Amino acid sequence: MRLLILVVLLVLLGGAGIGTLINVDPGYVLLAWGDTSVEMSVWVLLLIIVLVFAAMSLTIRFIIALNLPFRVLGSWQETSRIKRMQLQTRHGLLALADGQNVRAEKKFAELAPTTTQPIVVLPALATAMGRQGKIAEAQEVLNKLVVEFPGAQQLVHLKLAEISLYQGDDQAALKALQSLHQLNPQHAEANQMLLDLLQRLQMWPQLIDLLQKVGSYNQLSTEQLAQQQQLAYGRAFSASRRQEGSAAKSSLDQLQALWNKAPKNITGHGPSIIGYAKAMARIEGDSVTNTEAFIEQTLKLHWIDELVLEYAHLPLTDLQKSLIKAEAWQANAQQSAALQLTLGRLCRHLELWGKAQDYLQASITLQASKEAHAEMARLQHKMGHIEVAIEHYRQASVF
Repeated sequence: MRLLILVVLLVLLGGAGIGTLINVDPGYVLLAWGDTSVEMSVWVLLLIIVLVFAAMSLTIRFIIALNLPFRVLGSWQETSRIKRMQLQTRHGLLALADGQNVRAEKKFAELAPTTTQPIVVLPALATAMGRQGKIAEAQEVLNKLVVEFPGAQQLVHLKLAEISLYQGDDQAALKALQSLHQLNPQHAEANQMLLDLLQRLQMWPQLIDLLQKVGSYNQLSTEQLAQQQQLAYGRAFSASRRQEGSAAKSSLDQLQALWNKAPKNITGHGPSIIGYAKAMARIEGDSVTNTEAFIEQTLKLHWIDELVLEYAHLPLTDLQKSLIKAEAWQANAQQSAALQLTLGRLCRHLELWGKAQDYLQASITLQASKEAHAEMARLQHKMGHIEVAIEHYRQASVF
């Protein structure tokens, strides 16, 4: 209120001052143009300037007011166009989800030239084309997307992989996913697709490397990671085959390198340990020095019945020495039926018939098994006890 009173007083004082100046000296202005001249006071000129300015302002506002309906109409048309595009996009996505690829392609092809959402429309158009086998056309659409949006390169690789998998082209999908992995190693969806693809293609070393990275990114639970790693290592070990000469040395080095970088859920996992021992034995063939040493060292840390059974199947070079080592294991595993069976086999190979029979009988007493009865049957047959051998063969067939 006080401010308003102050403003009114200032206006009145200003008006009084200007009125005084007009009475004291109205001034003089002469405007001439050719033969025409206009004479007036300074104050009249100032009044004319103010009036002209006010008239121009009013004229501009009037013109803007006249244009308002056109702007409203244009805005309404733009809003309607966007709504139609959104509706068509929705219909195209639903058609794509329902497997209506031809209809989806038609919808998205109409939208593509004028769409305000190319990141949505162009990949969907490429997918619809790719599902129909139009790979070149789909690639062209995705290349256009990369040109317009360089940051969409990861999306393009992912779509190419999905299209390739849909068409059953695993190699093209593998190439796209590997390119995406190089761009973004932590892309969770791409990593999962790549894990599934590597497993299907039985590319076990590559799968093992990827699992290690995925585990470091915490993209799998501890249980899932352990299960997948155990599967991958197990298949990698099973894929090893006997080689000759330098190839055997190279294969053995690769196998040992794979084992040396294995995580604890592999090196402490019984089936994985056994798989590795069997793989090493296959590669070494008749000279199983490394396999023998590995089994002996492992059994000192982890007692595994299946591993000690594998020991007896090796083509051991010094059976007597191996028997002495195996008998020493009884101190920690005397109640192991597998160990007694192994000792019986070693004694049979050494033609120590009495000791072999005692060990095999101890194994059967502790835990009867097909292997123990079959081994006893072979021993009894060797000793000439045919009827006893037949009885053990019969009992072996029960298991």
